[in-house]
Amino acid sequence: MFSAMKSAKSDAIPKACLTVVQQIVNNDVCVRLIAGLLCIDPMMVAMKSRADAVAVGSEALHTLFEKNQPALVEQALSVGLVEYLLGLLESSLEGVDSPSATKALIVKTLKSMKKDLANGQQVDEILEKSSVWASYKDQKHDLFIQDTTIAGYLTGPVGVAGYLTAGPASQAQVVSDEPPPMECHAEDEEIDN
Repeated sequence: MFSAMKSAKSDAIPKACLTVVQQIVNNDVCVRLIAGLLCIDPMMVAMKSRADAVAVGSEALHTLFEKNQPALVEQALSVGLVEYLLGLLESSLEGVDSPSATKALIVKTLKSMKKDLANGQQVDEILEKSSVWASYKDQKHDLFIQDTTIAGYLTGPVGVAGYLTAGPASQAQVVSDEPPPMECHAEDEEIDN
C-alpha cells in the first residue's frame, strides 16, 4: 500500500491509500507493525500529490505519532516531515476542506513528535529554529477542530464544553406546583354512599 502511494499512475490512488491508512492507524497493533515499514515518506508523497489529501494525511499522521513509536519519529526526521509540516502551517492550505482544523492537527502531530524520548530533542531543535512554529506552539488548537468531519471521526454533539448541563428541555420532566389529581375508584364511591 505504501509503495502504491509513491508510484501510482492515477492521482486518486494516493488519497485512497491515505484514507485506508487513516483507519488502520486507529489500531495499536497495526501502528506497531507499520512502524517497522518505511511509511512516512510515501504518506508525505501522497499528501503532496493532491491538496485534498492533506487533511486525511494530517489526521493519519496525528494518530500515528500519538501512539509513541520512536521508529516513526526517526523516519520523519530522515525524510524531512517536520519541515514539510512547518511549510503546511505557513501556507494557506488552498484546496483543503478545513484549513484551520488541518493546521490544528499538524500542530498536535508536531507536539506528539516532540514527546518522543529517542528523537524528540531533534524535532524540538528544528521547531525552535522556525519562525512559523513560534506563532503556533503556544496556542490552544482544540478550538480549531470543528464538529464537521475531516475524515469521519471528529464528530459529536455541539454543546457547551466543560459544563454540566441538564440536557435538552424536551427530555426534562416539568414539575407542577399542583397536587396530583385524585383518582376516584368504584370502591371509594360505595363507601361514601
